[in-house]
Order: sequence, then C-alpha cells, then structure tokens
Amino acid sequence: QDLNEGAALIRAAARRLAELAEAAAAAASISAPEMDVLQEIFDLGAMDVGDLRSRLGAPKQSLARNLNQLEGRGFVTRETDPDDRRRRLVTLTPSGMAFALEATERRRSALRQAFLSAGPDAVTGARRVMSDLLRVRGGS
Repeated sequence: QDLNEGAALIRAAARRLAELAEAAAAAASISAPEMDVLQEIFDLGAMDVGDLRSRLGAPKQSLARNLNQLEGRGFVTRETDPDDRRRRLVTLTPSGMAFALEATERRRSALRQAFLSAGPDAVTGARRVMSDLLRVRGGS
C-alpha cells in the first residue's frame, strides 16, 4: 500500500510541476512537448539531439518537429558539436533562455518552498529515491 501511495504522490507531483510551467507555455502558444525540450535544456545545458531524444523518450520525428518549431521561433539553435562533428548540439538562444527562466520560475519557487519545508535530510532522501527510480529497469 505504501508503494502505491508513493507512486501516486510522485505522479501527482510531476503533474503539479508541469502545471506550473503550462501557463507561460500556453501564453506563448508553445506545446507541452516543446516546453519539455526548453526545460530540459534550461535545466541541464546544451545537449546532443540524440541525448535529448533519449532523455525525453521522444520519437525522432516528433522531436525534430518540436526543434524545428522552437528554432523557427528563435528559442533554440542546432549546431555541430566542435568536439564531435557527427553530433548536433541544441542550445537555448538568449530569448529562449529568458523565456525558459520565466516559465520555470513558478516551478522553482514551488520546489524551493517544498525543499525548505522538508529539510535537508528529506531533500537528500527524495533526490536519492528519484535518482534510483530513474535507474530501475523492468519490473524488478
């Protein structure tokens, strides 16, 4: 029962974090998958297209379409990786960075408040659980 309740809490928290950024995305007519792209790059920095696709679990065609839209709006650029010419890096432009910062501020504020309320030990434990959960494969 505790595992079921924990899974339900994780799903609800993920939905809440998504909701916090949706208002900015809707105001700018950006789709949820496009917002996911912006947030992933904002949070982790420039990233190879293949790595981005893998992190988001996005089909190749869908990600290409989202990147084309975001590039057309001036939010991202795709450039050849200077260290490996086979790779294409996706980077936020200054306007993409400004938009992502504004769009994620509500999410960051909610996380900051929850982390402060929970205390350092709870934050460390939550991070460990989430990291381990992401590493788990299959039904074991």
